Amino acid sequence: MSPQHHIGWFELYVNDFEKSKDFFTQLFGWEFKLSQSSDVPYWNIFTGEGSLDGGLMKKVVPEHSGQSVVLYVETDKIEETLEKAASLGGKIETWKTMISEKAGHFALFKDIDGNVIGLWSKS
Repeated sequence: MSPQHHIGWFELYVNDFEKSKDFFTQLFGWEFKLSQSSDVPYWNIFTGEGSLDGGLMKKVVPEHSGQSVVLYVETDKIEETLEKAASLGGKIETWKTMISEKAGHFALFKDIDGNVIGLWSKS
């Protein structure tokens, strides 16, 4: 596999920065910092040491209303994470489902802005 084509960034389009930051901080412990290098409000997302980082952008044009990428967040506690997402205003789309014994399990939920977020666990 070529090391040149790894995923290097992600962006989530949201309606309300403060609510979305609070949602992901409470759910995953992610940290946010307002970017100083953007002409529009843009929040950098720090997901953890050695992990992929990204950004929050405001939904401002019609093409931001849909979604074409699903990000999967690794967790050992899929059910607990789904329940926490729901308690924070998210909506469970797919409960914990086995992919295969080798590949593990996944689940899907929608965040408070309707973005589909995946969860993945090896066990």
